[in-house]
Amino acid sequence: MKMHSFRTISKLGFTNFWRNRWLSLAAILIMSLTLIIISVFVIFNLVIDTTTKAIKEKIDLAVYFNDEATELQIAELHDQIISRGDVKSVEYVTKEEAFRRWQNLKTSDKIKNLISAQDNPLPRSLEIKTSDPERLDSIANFVALDQFKPIVRSISYQKNKEIIQKLINITKFSTRIGWAFSIIFIAIAVLVILNTIRLTIFTRKDEIEIMRLVGASDSFIRVPFLVEGALYGIFAAILTVIIMGIGLNLVAPLISRYLGEVSLNLQTFYWHYLWLIIIIELFLGVFISTICSLISIRRHLKF
Repeated sequence: MKMHSFRTISKLGFTNFWRNRWLSLAAILIMSLTLIIISVFVIFNLVIDTTTKAIKEKIDLAVYFNDEATELQIAELHDQIISRGDVKSVEYVTKEEAFRRWQNLKTSDKIKNLISAQDNPLPRSLEIKTSDPERLDSIANFVALDQFKPIVRSISYQKNKEIIQKLINITKFSTRIGWAFSIIFIAIAVLVILNTIRLTIFTRKDEIEIMRLVGASDSFIRVPFLVEGALYGIFAAILTVIIMGIGLNLVAPLISRYLGEVSLNLQTFYWHYLWLIIIIELFLGVFISTICSLISIRRHLKF
């Protein structure tokens, strides 16, 4: 196809897009909604996944000791734990250190004053970290052996394990819901674009017949509809990027407020990868729209 012919055909596609601007607007809005649903699904799962990993990095297993336990018994357990291949570090927390941490808690002075350095009921403990948080279960079972029961008051792992499991369940549930909504809205976008191209073909059937009679090539008739479909995707992608940028500026502070330092900084992430996001959105929008246009053309333009 010559460059002059390509420019003429592309211009015809733009003309068709503007001529059917209300249908084009409907197709763009539906496609934008589809891209937004997919983007929100991806970002939500990214936040959950990042938060879960951050919590796993911070989580440890704390073994609290009875006051009757001797320093020698605690040291022996410490040495047995640190010798394990799945243990990253073991920190011994004395009663004095536990009291200092208590005083640094963000709570009222009335509660802090319930415990004093002279009357300190806080237990000594070992804080255990692993390179793989999944190994905490094995370590907890080791510490829970009968031989350590006389000195061990409690183990903190069970509560942390439940938190991690809840986050994993939320991730799985959100993934299923996200895929379901994405598929539904992709199907809606496909139907809308198919019908938009179909209506465009129907309204121009006399013009298409005349072009056939004067010897217009197949590509000269087909390509403007592909250009029109690609324009739906391009404008939808641009609209999606703008809406997502505004939405994240409003939502990101709320996420940071509730999840704190373990959450992903969505604003920084979005603006840092803005060009990559634009390229991905353009690719998805143009790909879906062009495929729909091809299907519609094949079904409704018989040669």
